Amino acid sequence: MKPRIGISSFYDPQARSDYSAVNNNYIASVLRGGGLPCPIPVCTETAMAAAYIEAMDGLLLSGGKDIDPAFYNEEPALGLGVIDAERDAWELALFAEASKAGIPIFGICRGHQLINVAMGGSLVQDLGQVRLEAKPILPHYPKDFPMDRLYHHIEVEEDSLLYKVFGKTRLRVNSSHHQAVKVLAPGLRATAAAADDVLEGFESTDGSRFILGVQFHPEALTARFPEFIPLFRTFVEACDQSA
Repeated sequence: MKPRIGISSFYDPQARSDYSAVNNNYIASVLRGGGLPCPIPVCTETAMAAAYIEAMDGLLLSGGKDIDPAFYNEEPALGLGVIDAERDAWELALFAEASKAGIPIFGICRGHQLINVAMGGSLVQDLGQVRLEAKPILPHYPKDFPMDRLYHHIEVEEDSLLYKVFGKTRLRVNSSHHQAVKVLAPGLRATAAAADDVLEGFESTDGSRFILGVQFHPEALTARFPEFIPLFRTFVEACDQSA
């Protein structure tokens, strides 16, 4: 049986249709990587997280709205976008249960940021409001730029999972975010960064655990750029081994 990959969804009660949904790029990329995509709806009863994780071999935390800064002990700052505290609480519960179960966890964009928050880190609430080490900030949220196009380069550490997947220290990726990791959580190590030092990738410091986060959106690239499929294949294979 293919490894069952739980994919976090979003819920928008203000939309014309009342539903939980997952962008199809995540589903397609998990399929291309050899996994069985299993969307997990947003649930207000966080106690249900254990039941969902028990049925999964891995957890993929998807992109979406900004994370409520209350979860990393900050007040809202200028530039903070729309938040969804219910989704935040639900995904933090999913992460906690997945960590307890020891199954692989892969976070993309918001999911990457959520892993950092869950493990005790914090976020830059809006890159447009800050400067990192006096370096100009790249336009990480380019207006009207297609998600399935490559946009800027990132530098990858040689002793990292990302390097093992791509076999290179310089990688061109897409970009669609206005927030970023500020303080990296204990238990994580930085493995990729953009030219302006914005963190683009991290992994667990515990080599026996598969916890991977990327700030870019590989799921939007696998159809046009198949070289990104091995990232999902590596995740799915780790899920298969832990099943």
